[in-house]
Amino acid sequence: MKKFNVSIVTYSLVLSFCITSVLFALSYFYIHELHIAFETQEKYQTLNYVNKITKQKRTINEFKEYLFGTLESFVYKIALISKNGEILYSTFENIPKIEPLKTMDIIDNKMIYYESSDFLEVGTSIIIVEKELDYFEVNRKVTILLVLIACFFLICTFFLYIHTNKIHNLINKNLERFLKDAIHEIRTPLGVIQINLEFLESNLEGSMPLLRAQGALQNLISIYEGIEYFIKDTKVTYKKEKIDFSFALAKRIEFFKILADIKKLTIASRIDKDIVIEANVIEIQRLIDNNLSNAIKYARVGTMIDIVLESHPNVGKLIFSNYGEQIIDVNKIFQRYFRGDNIRGGFGLGLNIVKNICEKYKITIHVDSQDNGYTTFMYEIPRKYFYRKP
Repeated sequence: MKKFNVSIVTYSLVLSFCITSVLFALSYFYIHELHIAFETQEKYQTLNYVNKITKQKRTINEFKEYLFGTLESFVYKIALISKNGEILYSTFENIPKIEPLKTMDIIDNKMIYYESSDFLEVGTSIIIVEKELDYFEVNRKVTILLVLIACFFLICTFFLYIHTNKIHNLINKNLERFLKDAIHEIRTPLGVIQINLEFLESNLEGSMPLLRAQGALQNLISIYEGIEYFIKDTKVTYKKEKIDFSFALAKRIEFFKILADIKKLTIASRIDKDIVIEANVIEIQRLIDNNLSNAIKYARVGTMIDIVLESHPNVGKLIFSNYGEQIIDVNKIFQRYFRGDNIRGGFGLGLNIVKNICEKYKITIHVDSQDNGYTTFMYEIPRKYFYRKP
C-alpha cells in the first residue's frame, strides 16, 4: 500500500484551508444577501396582499367576505382589532402583541404586518397580518453552496498533494542520483587514502597530523557507509543473523577512538558481556555508528561520552550520552535532511536512518536533552530480538 507523505498532506490541507476560507468569507456575504432578498420579496408580497384586502372594503362583513374568497387566506393569518382593543375578527390562536412604532416585523421566522384601516361600523381599526416564512429554498441554495465549497476543498487538497508530491519525488530522485554518483566517485579515492595512511603509520606513529588524517578518513568512511546504506535501503533486503552485540559495539567504539582523541574526548563504556541481537549486521553497525559519530561531533571539547549496553528482563538498553548543546526539538532531529548545526556539516541522513532501523525492529527511542547540554539517546530493544547468552 502506497504511503502518504504526512508533511505534504499537512501542507496541502493548510493551503487548501486558506483558499477555502476566502471562499467561505465571500459566501457569508452571498448568504446574507440571499436572506435579505428573500425577506424583501416576502415583505413586498405581504404588503400587496394587505393593500388588496383593505382596498375599498368599507364594512367588516365585506372585509370578511373578501378574505374567504382568496387563496391567500390559507397562507396568511389575519386579525382585526378596534381602537379600544376589541377583537373584531381573528384567525390567530394567539394574537401577536401590537407594536405601535412598527409597521412590519420578523419574529421567529414569522413576518408580521400592522396596518390601520377605516370601517364604517367601528372607525379606524388595526389589521394584523402574519405569514410563516419558508426558508426551504434559501436553505437549499446554502446547502448546495456549502457542498460545492467542501468539494472544492477536497479537490484542491488532492490537486496540491499530487503536484507537490510530484515535485518532492523529483527532488528526492535527483538527490539520490547525486548521492549515488558521489558514492561511486568517492570509493576509489578513499581506498587510496586508506592504503597510504597505513603505509605512513609505520613511519609517523603517534604524529598528530597523521592522527587527524586517520580520524578524518574514518569519519569519511562512516559517512560513505551511511549514504551507501541510505541508497540501498529500499532496494536491498537485509537478512537477519545472530550478532554478538557486545563485541560489535566494543569494536565500533575502538574504530571511532581516533576521532574522540582529536577532540580530547573520553569514551567511557559499560557493556554487559555475551549480549546477542538478532538483526542485520549492516543495520546494527549503522545504528551504532550514527549515534557514536553524532556523540563525538556535537560533544564539547574535553568532555566525556558515556556508552552503555545492558540487559533487562524485558528489554535491552543501548544508551549514548554526552555534553553538548541542548536539543530544543527532539522530534525534528529524526527527519530526513534535518541538520541541527549547519557549521558541522553532514547530509542530515544519520538519525533518519537510525529511526527507520528502529521502526523495523520495534526499538523504542527516548531522547532527553537538558539545559546544561547533557543529552541522552536511549534505545530499548524488545526481547524478541535481544537476549543474553546463558
